[in-house]
Amino acid sequence: MRIKIKLVLAFLLIYSTCFAQWYYFGRNKVQYTEFQWNVLKTEHFDIYYHPEMKDLAERGAYFAEEAYAELQEKFNINILNKIPLVFYSSHLYFQQTNTTPGLIPEGVGGFFEFIKGRVVIPFDGSIYQFKHVIKHELVHVFTLHKVQRVLKDHRQPTEKMPPLWFTEGLAEFWSTKWDNMGEMLLRDAVLNDYIVPLSEMDRIFGTFLMYKEGQNILEYIAEKYGEEKIILFFENIWKANSFEKVFELTIGKNYKQFDEEWLYHLKKKYYPLLKYNDPPSAVTKPLVAEGFNMKPVFYKNGDRKEIYFVGNITGYTNIYKVDLDTKQKPKVVIEGERSDQFEAFHLFKTKIDVKNGKLAFITKAGDHDAIHIYDLNTDKIIGMFQFNSLVMITSLSFSPDARELALTAVDKSGYSDIYLFNLETKSLKKLTSDLYDDKEVAWSPKGDKIAFISDRTIYGSEGKYNIFIYDVEKDRIEYLIYGNFTCSAPSWSPDGKYLAFVSDIDGTQNIWVLDLTQKKFLAELDGLSNINGFSQFEIKQITNLTTAAFDPVWTDDGRIVFVALENLKFQIRIIEDAYSKIEKPNFTHKINLNEIEKTHWDTPKIQGVQSVNVITYRGKYDLDIAQSQISTDPIFGTVGGAAIAISDLLGNERYYFLIYNTAQTKDEILKSFNIAISRVSLSKRTNFAYGIFHFAGRRYDLTDPDLFYYEKAYGGYFAMSYPISVFRRIESSIMLNRSDKEIIFGVGERKAMLLSNSISYIFDNSLWSPTGPIDGKRFNITLAYTTDIQFSNVNYYTLIFDYRQYFRLSTRSAYAVRLTLFYNEGKEARRWFMGGSWDLRGYERWSIRGKKLWLASQELRFPFIDKFDVKFPFGGIFIGSIRGALFFDLGNAWDNKYTETLGSFGFGIRFNIGGVLVLRYDVGKRLENNLSKVQKSLFHQFFFGWDF
Repeated sequence: MRIKIKLVLAFLLIYSTCFAQWYYFGRNKVQYTEFQWNVLKTEHFDIYYHPEMKDLAERGAYFAEEAYAELQEKFNINILNKIPLVFYSSHLYFQQTNTTPGLIPEGVGGFFEFIKGRVVIPFDGSIYQFKHVIKHELVHVFTLHKVQRVLKDHRQPTEKMPPLWFTEGLAEFWSTKWDNMGEMLLRDAVLNDYIVPLSEMDRIFGTFLMYKEGQNILEYIAEKYGEEKIILFFENIWKANSFEKVFELTIGKNYKQFDEEWLYHLKKKYYPLLKYNDPPSAVTKPLVAEGFNMKPVFYKNGDRKEIYFVGNITGYTNIYKVDLDTKQKPKVVIEGERSDQFEAFHLFKTKIDVKNGKLAFITKAGDHDAIHIYDLNTDKIIGMFQFNSLVMITSLSFSPDARELALTAVDKSGYSDIYLFNLETKSLKKLTSDLYDDKEVAWSPKGDKIAFISDRTIYGSEGKYNIFIYDVEKDRIEYLIYGNFTCSAPSWSPDGKYLAFVSDIDGTQNIWVLDLTQKKFLAELDGLSNINGFSQFEIKQITNLTTAAFDPVWTDDGRIVFVALENLKFQIRIIEDAYSKIEKPNFTHKINLNEIEKTHWDTPKIQGVQSVNVITYRGKYDLDIAQSQISTDPIFGTVGGAAIAISDLLGNERYYFLIYNTAQTKDEILKSFNIAISRVSLSKRTNFAYGIFHFAGRRYDLTDPDLFYYEKAYGGYFAMSYPISVFRRIESSIMLNRSDKEIIFGVGERKAMLLSNSISYIFDNSLWSPTGPIDGKRFNITLAYTTDIQFSNVNYYTLIFDYRQYFRLSTRSAYAVRLTLFYNEGKEARRWFMGGSWDLRGYERWSIRGKKLWLASQELRFPFIDKFDVKFPFGGIFIGSIRGALFFDLGNAWDNKYTETLGSFGFGIRFNIGGVLVLRYDVGKRLENNLSKVQKSLFHQFFFGWDF
């Protein structure tokens, strides 16, 4: 019987959400790549890596040991067990990891997993950033061990941990310097008055703003009160139940008192900026003001001047276009994150380009990025290109004749290099091959040079990026913009006379321009040094913003379109008459060509690596969870048991053991054991599970025609799930089950040898709001058949059709529709049930039962209250994201004869608690007597659960 399969799988889901493919809906984590793993053993680490990234693994091992030595001294603690580090050579590989069950979004740069103490890190092309993330995650490792040691020494439970703002802020504080990204965000937050006080930090829980505020708070404490106070937070953690009290014991001020001091410090620091710097909205014109928008490009389409860009305005990331002069609302050109072909955009990384009526862009498509060529005249994709050797493609630029693409890409080793791709011959040529991070290419209008960003200068070891020129004809690289600062986003003017770019020379990101018209300067580019004593040139700053600029692009009439951060939005804005600003720049900076040191940097690798230090990974298993339970039920009495789950270190293979006993008396002990043993394999694209079970005892089952019965069931099952893509999968299962059943309230006995089969097709590209889906669609089609192959006492088939679609009305509102048909037909067919807040509202929860069931729900979802904050003398309550809904439900369930249609309508509110629980309250009226009569009174229902 299918219900038995679901019982076993439900057990697996309780103890491991890694078995996520067997959820009713949900997107899929797809194992596109079958990794072969090696283990590099060092003094304090076991480092897991795939062989293609051997060079990176050895560098990462050195960084890890270096960070360990420093953190061991800071925390004054030694970690006895070796720390497992799992490295991936790209983010696309990292997203396939089974060390964590959930889907990994684009912005995650690594994580520390508490159960097994694993640190999992992808390489993103930058050696400096790799070193930073390794140290960041190791701070988490030491934090956990330090807290546990202090609590254990004082004989207290070791589950207590500091709040997230502290742990993440400390990890940033002790792993990297304060950078221009943190600076721009904090400036924006202070000047636009959305800086969040420490006493209200839960409002921004888990956000990048929380990370950077936490880092800034701890830097301020170290500067004002002394860095020794940071360790005192750990030493004092046993003294109080709340971290706010620990905070007060350590620095002598509670959160409120500290807020007054810290916020005043920030205001004194940033308010004077307004005397010399300008908010983007004060000096530039808006083009796209809402959402997160990046990588604009200009295209003249006949008389129309258009800007194409990658944006996330409504939740999905798309490619939009907007008219430069009419400034109408952006129009979607390419819908992203809804289909297999355009699975995901890398919003903040991938540059697009347009030339001669062709738009080139990059999306994730399976296990590799793909380049797509879109014809703007026919509105069709005319080319899609993937390369086996290239995992991620991070930027591209058309040649002037649009026959070639310059691109930067990451191969399986993890390193980022420059390539040329010929669109006519389909040939790929590699231009650079080294450990340096090359990115953001821009082909010159004449086609003879390609500007790009790289960390290959002597300052690159500290994370600085400068601008270089690749000479296409002479096949060589020349230095262009050089110094102890970071540059990005080079953009040629249409006539090739100027190069605009972004740099943080003055401490935050502004737009600078290099004048390329100087004959002597051009001679320098041609490799003729020191002509007539020429040894330096100027670059000119044309914006002086309080926050930051990104991605400048020239138009054909002397304007510059760029992205600006303001009020936590990445807006597209316009600089009018950029040439006049070049003539009268805000500042200038001289580049001395004689000071350029063309000595490339390198990093050490772990010393003494021999074959004896590297072994092939064979599987190392550890305990995930061991849980026991005893409970008493007024009907079935006392039940006790235990569950154990173990898995290998990479999370690919999992074993589950369940045992419990439902005996009421001593003579029932032996026959009332319930045992299930299962294995789940996630290492390949096809996930599968199999196991054996023995269940015996008294049952209460809403789906059974007889609610109360005693059953003894034993057998085995096999289930598999094949993800076609992130959005689509096929599931199938088979079970052989001997079932002996005795009805408790009545007379009857039934024996059966049940063979159950099922197959499902599931699609889900839905986009979620805080309380449930708000865009996209989901559907599940399932066919199943159950038969008694020995006694012919059971024989029925099952059909499930569940379709849900969400029509976006605005950024935070939607019209949702659900159409469901559950159908069982045959001998001893199971019953479905509904009623309550999850389906047919207004009726008692699960009170409507039948072998056939249909339901149609409509719901208008909208924001109700964005923030609800209640303050008491002893504390406060903050609840965010309260949503409202108007609903109308129809449906019923029946066994043999359909008698009546039930309905209801009303209003509901939902609010999210901590991102894991949604509370629901509905009020409305039932439609009675086959929809002919409206209920006189109102019904009220309170329950929990996400919107359908």
